[in-house]
Amino acid sequence: MRYEFLLSVQLSGTARAAFPELNSGPGPTGGTALWGAVHDEAHLTELLARFAHLGLTVVEMRQLPD
Repeated sequence: MRYEFLLSVQLSGTARAAFPELNSGPGPTGGTALWGAVHDEAHLTELLARFAHLGLTVVEMRQLPD
């Protein structure tokens, strides 16, 4: 599965390094878009926990077509 996560803020290099398995680019509203492979539900839960741990709010999350 592939997912995209949209954040309302631009990630610093330090915060970006917390998600080495995801690609990143500018989000549609000036924030950050992160996308990439999510192996299973446990991996998805881990990613969401990392966002929360860093105080980042995911404003949109969607599964992408393979």
